Amino acid sequence: MPEHTAAAAMPSRTILRGASTPDELAACFPVISLLRPALKDPAEWVERASGMATDGYRVLAAWQGTEVLAVAGYRTMENLIHGHFLYVDDLVTAQDQRSKGLGAALLAELSAVGKDAHCRRLVLDTAATNTNARRFYKREGLLDAIVGFYKPLGDAS
Repeated sequence: MPEHTAAAAMPSRTILRGASTPDELAACFPVISLLRPALKDPAEWVERASGMATDGYRVLAAWQGTEVLAVAGYRTMENLIHGHFLYVDDLVTAQDQRSKGLGAALLAELSAVGKDAHCRRLVLDTAATNTNARRFYKREGLLDAIVGFYKPLGDAS
């Protein structure tokens, strides 16, 4: 993935670029763990992200030097509902960096990645109770048109 300079609305000296090496992924842990608190430590995150990479999982981050300010995990997929699409597994910004344009910049870049991959849609899920995220996604042009359900099947760890 190419490295991009940040949009004007983002903090200065911020770039968007992928994270794929163990060190780059470990740098993402403080931010991704805000969204995925079940991750116990950077080593588990690196192992899981690296394992999911074999199924197409990729990480895009907003970087300021070596510090990660926001993270998006995504993959391209295909199903009968959406056709070929870009699915956003994870999207989170560090608490002290919110409302600075980072989430919007990541979504814009993910949209470009999806277009380049000939995807028909960008799709993501969020908790029905996460009103701040839902408001943000609507503001960014995502449609609130899908209702998801899940059923716990026991401890699958």
